[in-house]
Amino acid sequence: MRIWIPMTVAIATAAAAIVNLGAQAQQPYSGSGDYQAYCSACHGVEARGDGSIAKSLKKKPADLTQLARRNNGVFPQEKVVKTVDGRQGSAHSDSDMPVWSDVFAKSSESPGADNAAARIKVLVEYLQTLQVK
Repeated sequence: MRIWIPMTVAIATAAAAIVNLGAQAQQPYSGSGDYQAYCSACHGVEARGDGSIAKSLKKKPADLTQLARRNNGVFPQEKVVKTVDGRQGSAHSDSDMPVWSDVFAKSSESPGADNAAARIKVLVEYLQTLQVK
């Protein structure tokens, strides 16, 4: 029986580690962290379009807290995803906003199109939490 106890503990420890890795893999990106790192310089810390470099841009950055209000109280998630993604031209064609799908896909933190899309999804979900009620 003594042999089984250490082996059981080792198996349980390994299983717990695998479960923990799976939980981390499900949510490796931080919407608020990415917002502060990549968006706040233009859109502002509080997402009101008043970031530290906003005045130097060709087009004033959007107040991201007003997206739902400007859409009859409904957060336009699909439109925001497409705008952040940037590959379809939308707001990017006449602004300084990067094509984030390309930036994230080339990042070592989110390599490839699928990871970039997941990262954008989490970022947009965070933007939804910032909407003025």
